[in-house]
Amino acid sequence: MTDRFAVVVPLFNEPDVARTLEALRSQKDAGDFRIYIVDNGSTDDSVHRVEHFARLHPEVRIDVVEELQKGTGAACDTGFRRAMADGATVVARTDSDSEPAEDWLDRIRTAFENDPRVQLLGGTSIPLRDRYFRPGDELILPLALGALRIILAVCHLDAGYLRFVAGHNMAVRASSYAHTGGFARTSIDTRDEDIDFSVRVVSQLGLSAVRIDSRLRVATSMRRVRKYGLGMMGLHHMVPQLRGKIGKVIDVR
Repeated sequence: MTDRFAVVVPLFNEPDVARTLEALRSQKDAGDFRIYIVDNGSTDDSVHRVEHFARLHPEVRIDVVEELQKGTGAACDTGFRRAMADGATVVARTDSDSEPAEDWLDRIRTAFENDPRVQLLGGTSIPLRDRYFRPGDELILPLALGALRIILAVCHLDAGYLRFVAGHNMAVRASSYAHTGGFARTSIDTRDEDIDFSVRVVSQLGLSAVRIDSRLRVATSMRRVRKYGLGMMGLHHMVPQLRGKIGKVIDVR
């Protein structure tokens, strides 16, 4: 049986969300899939922009779901469970400030169809060339994520953990999402739901259940780095207990 695919996109005050939707609309050899936009309490016209895009492109199946509990963890969990209730067997996620490569969904589909051992899939992050892009970001982002993977591997040696899957570039089998309990319904100023979920999958299903495909590429905005600073971003990931207590507080849900 062919897997039924869904893509969940959490949304909070993102004026360029149409860029993400256009990247998904332009997927090559993606087959049939549905997009779930989860509005996490936006106070601007982001939802209207999604609805406008949907009217312009009726061939794209877009559902708007509301989740008022603050947090990308809460928003994504709501979106994943809605997609699963609608029959999705594989659910992908990207963010509303990110742009998947045109072969993103095709690579996801191929990975899950060809290897039943794969339960959680991640890939490569590259900087999005938006207004936050600066020369050198194409070197900074891979180095920063590589360092983060090493740090997290050391922090989670008890789980044999190494394969961190970033939230803006991931896909998971619905059965494994349900089995592991899914995303913690947390806010980014307290925890990283994608890190916690990666650790949970490895702890319960084993390291072989997680695959990182370097060819699975998503461009993501550097806005958090520009606003928070690279050093503070590192501290943010390594010591979540300090979030909101030092430095600037940035509401990215």
